[in-house]
Amino acid sequence: MSGPLKKPRAVYPEEKYVPEDSDEEIEQDEMLGQSVQVDFEGFQASDGDFHGIKRLLQQNFRGLEVDISGIADTVISQNYVGSVIKQVSGDDEEEDDDEEMPMDSEEDVEQVFGVTTIINLTSRKDEKCIAGLRTALVEKCSSHASDSTNQLLRDLLGNESKHVGLLVSERLINLPAQFSLPVFESLRKEIDEAKAKDMPYDFTYLLMICKVYKTEKRKKKKTIEAEMWSNPEEEVIAEESIASFEYCVKGDTGMSGDWDEDDAQYTPYRRVLLLNASRMPEIIAKVKQAIY
Repeated sequence: MSGPLKKPRAVYPEEKYVPEDSDEEIEQDEMLGQSVQVDFEGFQASDGDFHGIKRLLQQNFRGLEVDISGIADTVISQNYVGSVIKQVSGDDEEEDDDEEMPMDSEEDVEQVFGVTTIINLTSRKDEKCIAGLRTALVEKCSSHASDSTNQLLRDLLGNESKHVGLLVSERLINLPAQFSLPVFESLRKEIDEAKAKDMPYDFTYLLMICKVYKTEKRKKKKTIEAEMWSNPEEEVIAEESIASFEYCVKGDTGMSGDWDEDDAQYTPYRRVLLLNASRMPEIIAKVKQAIY
């Protein structure tokens, strides 16, 4: 993984009762609106990241009836490819690496800010959780895609000579697009290293699930549909897709966390992109040009 990802963000202290004119009240007033440097870094996924990864997968796979716990375990089991993004601090660096930390606390959920990986939907087709994911994607495609896209996806998933990978790039909603570039570049290097060892990461096609929100706006007595991408870089990636389909997830309750996806102004969708894997270097370069 490349060096730490650094992004300043505003810090607002939690509201609580403080006696008038106390030193603590003055300190809190001075903190309001200030920015602090927060460092993020990519790590190999570990068992302690299970709940954080699962929570991120829940928002990505919203609307699909899949075994999210099983898929989270798969991500951890292949941690030589992909990264989880965590906040790092001086205190964290001084901790003993061998110190045991609780694995099921809410802190473990919150510390995973992003996850990026790729899952082979072809070589893992007989694993229960991946078989379920394949079925869910085919069913959604059958219900929401054009006949040509539906047939294409079925043909690709049924062709064991050309592997299809599911590219997962998920992060907390308030993190900017700049976070995507170093993890994409790191993932590409890790895939190349795995291929050099004859591991099943030689993909012909990639699938990617993106979060898109739609709303209707009135303009000059006409109703115009507008859309917003949760991860802006995915709009750039979508321009390179050879096929796509989408499905509405409004009202689905499989989502956990404090998200406003069901706000009355916006309707949440998931858009599935089909990409040529050979185009990934050009796609990453295009994303870099767009976000910097």
